[in-house]
Amino acid sequence: MRRASLAVSVLIAACAATPDHFYTLAVLPEGAPTGLSAPTLHVLLSVRVPELVDRPELVVSTSSTGILVLEHERWGISLSDQMVQTLARDIEKRRSDVLVADRAFDQGTRPPIRITVDIVRLTARRGDRVSMEARWRIVDESAGIDAIGGDEFDRPVDAAGYDAIARAFSQALAALADRLAADVRRH
Repeated sequence: MRRASLAVSVLIAACAATPDHFYTLAVLPEGAPTGLSAPTLHVLLSVRVPELVDRPELVVSTSSTGILVLEHERWGISLSDQMVQTLARDIEKRRSDVLVADRAFDQGTRPPIRITVDIVRLTARRGDRVSMEARWRIVDESAGIDAIGGDEFDRPVDAAGYDAIARAFSQALAALADRLAADVRRH
């Protein structure tokens, strides 16, 4: 009994000694001028992320069917919230005439453009690459537009650390923002 108690104590001490690391997504490109010089379009953005990866811990693929949930490598806030916030700012950096929000606000008589993004697949391999498969729908009632699109955005993970995974996810989101910003019609 004493040995079991000692083993449990050592295990608890080892877990307590492992520090948690937190990661965030970055708006890209960094240092680029922020849009919003004269926003004339209001965009409502929603993003759905697969439950498998929408958790506090980073999730990395170990094989085509295996994953590893990293207890001490964590997102600063929920991944789905970060993706909405980062993608919104990424779009605004690309379009100075667009203001992106996750809820409506009074904009007069023009209805907002609605962008719904469904992240179908989001995978990461440490030291290899991240892959994000996304489908989207853009509805602009005032212009009579209801467009559907989709693509896969792969980016290399340029280093072995987990912060490189967060950087690669940020790059994949920036590529998605390029597509969405181009698809939102100017009025």
